[in-house]
Amino acid sequence: MFITLLLALFILLEILEYLVFLDVILSWLTLFGLKFRPKFLVSILGPLYRIVKQYIPTRFGAFDFTPIIILLLLWFMKGLIVINFPEVQQTINSLIR
Repeated sequence: MFITLLLALFILLEILEYLVFLDVILSWLTLFGLKFRPKFLVSILGPLYRIVKQYIPTRFGAFDFTPIIILLLLWFMKGLIVINFPEVQQTINSLIR
C-alpha cells in the first residue's frame, strides 16, 4: 500500500515535470508573437511558481529561472523516493518493459 502511494507520488512528480517543460516551450513561442498558455497550465503551475518566487530571487535581468528551480526540486524529490525506496524504481522499470 505504501509503495503504491509512493509510486503515485512519483508519477505525479513526473507529470509536473512534463508540464513545466511544456510551459517553457510555450513561453518561447511568445518570441514569435504567439501568446498561448492554457488555463489549466497556469492554474497548476502558477501556485508553484509563486511559492518559489516568494522565497528565492529567480529573475536575473530578462531571464526567469523559476522553471529550472522547480525542475531541480522535482528531480530531487524523485531521487529521494528512488534512493530510499528502490521498490518504486523496480516497479517503474517493470511497467516500462
